[in-house]
Amino acid sequence: MPLVSVARAERPADRAPSSTGAKRRWPVLAALLLIAAAAACAGDTVTERPAAASSEPQSFALYALSRGKGVPEGASAVLAGVEKVIEDLQARGAQITVTRERIGLEGETRLCASFADESVAEEALERVRRLVSGVDLINLTEEPCGAKAR
Repeated sequence: MPLVSVARAERPADRAPSSTGAKRRWPVLAALLLIAAAAACAGDTVTERPAAASSEPQSFALYALSRGKGVPEGASAVLAGVEKVIEDLQARGAQITVTRERIGLEGETRLCASFADESVAEEALERVRRLVSGVDLINLTEEPCGAKAR
């Protein structure tokens, strides 16, 4: 004979396992998550760095590429347009260091420009992004011009 009446045994609370164990785990889990988040933030060195990056020259590299038939006319035109943008900025007195090198057998080229002034770099990047928009086999990346970049 069961010790609990049939009417009482059919209620869902009596058939389910005790929920008090789950209620005790929530504060422990919350505390562990809080500790883990604090530990992750404690090692963040990005917020501790001074703003020294702005003293380094800003630069970008433009790659004119090919697919086995040489650099296409559109990519060559963009490369010439970017050179014109840089020449215009230099004519206005901007300090820009430019390197152009052939990187492939079919005329693939890497043009890298380094700017002493951040505002000039931003202006140049804006103009160059408009030129390269939608052109195939052109890759524009913000990267240093030195040998370390490659």
